[in-house]
Amino acid sequence: MKILITGTSGRLGGALKRCYEPRHEIIAPSHAELDLARPDDLEVILNGLQFDLLIHCAGMVHPDACERDPLAAMQVNAESPAQLAAFCHQRGVQMIHISTDYVFDSDEASPLDEAALTQPINAYGRSKLAGEQAVLAASSNALVARVSWLFGGHLPSFPEQMIKTALSGHEVAAIADKWSVPTSVDDVADWLEQLMIQCPTASGILHVCNSGQATWHEYAETTLQLAHELGLICNVPMVKRQALDGFAGFLAKRARYTVMSNERLAGWIGRVPRTWQEALKESLAKAC
Repeated sequence: MKILITGTSGRLGGALKRCYEPRHEIIAPSHAELDLARPDDLEVILNGLQFDLLIHCAGMVHPDACERDPLAAMQVNAESPAQLAAFCHQRGVQMIHISTDYVFDSDEASPLDEAALTQPINAYGRSKLAGEQAVLAASSNALVARVSWLFGGHLPSFPEQMIKTALSGHEVAAIADKWSVPTSVDDVADWLEQLMIQCPTASGILHVCNSGQATWHEYAETTLQLAHELGLICNVPMVKRQALDGFAGFLAKRARYTVMSNERLAGWIGRVPRTWQEALKESLAKAC
């Protein structure tokens, strides 16, 4: 297939490009070549490209940056995806739009399925929800893939940050009252490729995440234990528990519970996704 992937300088887009290059022809425009801050120019640029599938990973992804400039967030995360979806619909090609668990803020204590109420509490979540709605309105054939707490790939993520802090001898701390699902970018790449082959007409909303759930505190503890088992650190430090309320490091509010159910994904790919702990161990082992 000829696959156009946006955002290949980012964690997920880069992983998709790396995983798919041996089997597919990849078109990976740079930010300068496909500027999402200029949605009206996108059709002209896309007209010069030939592709069978568009996987849209690019966007304004830092919640605090979106909080500082919500208009830019809407332009990049909603208006431009709508233009991309409309173009794909006109050309008759599939589009997979990457979204996020930040569209949720749930009081529930059980995993959220694709029909769960969306109620984002920050500018990032609102812009991503608007993007989902705009993409599906522009193309009923589009697939919106929500992901959460991505790790792996070529950029440092939360596990690498925890290991680096442990190696430095500084105190390790993480929030203990915010829950989601850590998810491997390599697994996301595998699942999406299976969907391309097994369910090429898959559309609507799909939660694309590993199995299980964790707080950042549990995520940090598991990371350090696995890093010790793999010989990446000599000792397992205690992880200090922090509270989400009043956390000084955030400008944008963060939702407390955004754990997503992957039952629909399991049905489509024919197996239950492995746990995030299994995926994390494999990811860390690659660093050995």
